[in-house]
Amino acid sequence: MALITRCTATGEQHGLLSNLPNAVPFDDFKSMAEENRAKCRKELAHRKKIVKARYINRRNKLERLEKAFCAGMGEPIQLWKFIPEEIYEVPMGLVEEVNESRMPIRSDLVSVDGVSLNKDDSPTKKDSYEIVHEFVPLSF
Repeated sequence: MALITRCTATGEQHGLLSNLPNAVPFDDFKSMAEENRAKCRKELAHRKKIVKARYINRRNKLERLEKAFCAGMGEPIQLWKFIPEEIYEVPMGLVEEVNESRMPIRSDLVSVDGVSLNKDDSPTKKDSYEIVHEFVPLSF
């Protein structure tokens, strides 16, 4: 994939910033059983599929997301930078990784001494995590 780097009016680069080589060679899933090999090939093709998506940051409209992504063995490691409310052409695997990520909600309790009692809530409760970064696919 060619570099898809864009610049803002102030000169800030965003989009696909860099492709780094992957030291793990692609072996076409030789060590797997035939039924699993076909499934993995299909999953790799799905993760590499390019879709158009809008990046949304639910916590802060000015906060950027910098993320490394690798579709699988033998594929280059891609370094991305996203600005909220911009539309990007990104791999579907990257969209899924970002959309599945959750941030723990911290309690705002303070002890009598004024010491913060912040702690992460139980990971088993769905309400204890918030979605901060999200991609909304515009095409499939």
